[in-house]
Amino acid sequence: MNIDAIRQIPLVDFLNHLGYQPTGRDSKGLWFYSPYRSERKPSFHVNPNKNIWFDFGTGTGGDIFTLAGEMSGETDFLRQADFIAVKMQLPVEKPYKPTPFIEEPTFANLEISTLKAPALLKYLADRGIPHEIARQYCVQVDYEMKGKRYYAIGFRNNADGYELRNTFFKGSSPPKHITHIANGNPRCSVFEGFIDFLSAERLGFNDGTDAIVLNSVSNLGKAIEPLTDYPLILCYLDNDAAGRAALARLQKEFGDRVMDKSALYPNHKDLNDYLVSTINRLTTKSRLKL
Repeated sequence: MNIDAIRQIPLVDFLNHLGYQPTGRDSKGLWFYSPYRSERKPSFHVNPNKNIWFDFGTGTGGDIFTLAGEMSGETDFLRQADFIAVKMQLPVEKPYKPTPFIEEPTFANLEISTLKAPALLKYLADRGIPHEIARQYCVQVDYEMKGKRYYAIGFRNNADGYELRNTFFKGSSPPKHITHIANGNPRCSVFEGFIDFLSAERLGFNDGTDAIVLNSVSNLGKAIEPLTDYPLILCYLDNDAAGRAALARLQKEFGDRVMDKSALYPNHKDLNDYLVSTINRLTTKSRLKL
């Protein structure tokens, strides 16, 4: 590979070939665990549009060549190039198909109020979530995007960002983070998204336990530290590859303290799917009786 070709290699592709996957994202790029040092929280940031990186843990950054230098210990430019070329030619178990980086939308003029818009309440009702439960944990977020006004259900995270949902939109206003709901209970339930958390409230599964809503499995690393103090961790994760991978990591981290609760909804994608199915089944039975 020549120098110009190496310079054009996306940093995300390079890291993926080395076995590093993003743990999260923000409006400017992706977060990784540092590929050349150990850390408990990911502080290595890649801007895919500019193809540059910055390690907030060490205060260093640069392009693919400076990253190769940090990883290999080489200061010579040609040796760095050779390191990259060799690594990119290594076979991988699963072919990597790069996903184009799409900048998150820019939200402006956010207004937070009581959840009251009929369309949003109907969206929740269609998902089996009563208004009184939703209003305990959610708000209405009116915002501006590209000069137009919109509104959505908002679920606040620990960094003062919001998960946003309506019939036509699923996203978040940065910063992205977990939501930790602490009630002083020795047990903590873990959910991927807030709709599943609200579903557990409706089903009576939470029963006063503390809760952590990941707001994306990519935030799992942010949940490790607050989960450390809980003797029992109840996982209501999705029945898919991402959910099983998240469960496996928590089991590796905390061992027997982790309890898999997905057996409660074995034939459903997630807890909300189970809730909606249960409501529909009961409604059908009631109609048949009539």
